[in-house]
Amino acid sequence: MNLPFRLHHRPRRVRLIAAAGALVATGLLAWLAVALLTGPQTPKIVANNISRNFRACLVNDQQDATMAQPVWSSLQNAASGAAINAQRIQVPKGSTAASLPYVNSLVQRKCGLIISVGPGLHEAVATAAQHNPHQRFITMGPSVKLPNVRSYSPTDRSAVISAVQQAARPRSAHRT
Repeated sequence: MNLPFRLHHRPRRVRLIAAAGALVATGLLAWLAVALLTGPQTPKIVANNISRNFRACLVNDQQDATMAQPVWSSLQNAASGAAINAQRIQVPKGSTAASLPYVNSLVQRKCGLIISVGPGLHEAVATAAQHNPHQRFITMGPSVKLPNVRSYSPTDRSAVISAVQQAARPRSAHRT
């Protein structure tokens, strides 16, 4: 049987449309693969090892919390943009015997500089400084007459910033 011209060419047209569709689908899949592989990627997370940073620690008792706030702000300013970890602990109201373990814990935490605020910690800092002669202390309030303790007025914010930054500078090795 002889089919009319129109029906005779239909299978070829269907094949062309199917081939064009397959070509479009392949192009779309290739574009999608490239877009997924080269598209926006999440930024790499870079860990900053702060364990080797200089550590400056502020300690105050609850009674002197208001006096300690500007000193804490100064300590944070000194640490800003530098390899300095600033830490703060507040001692509950108590006696020298109760405060001494808090001060000693800062020595054990390897605080390079311990800053105490207020008269409530005077005796605890004096005792800790006497038993730890290589530990550096700053008292913001009554002075302690030991070579490893410096005293400043609680209102002298620039002294805190300067002392922290100076203490954080690496010390050169002694030449023999």
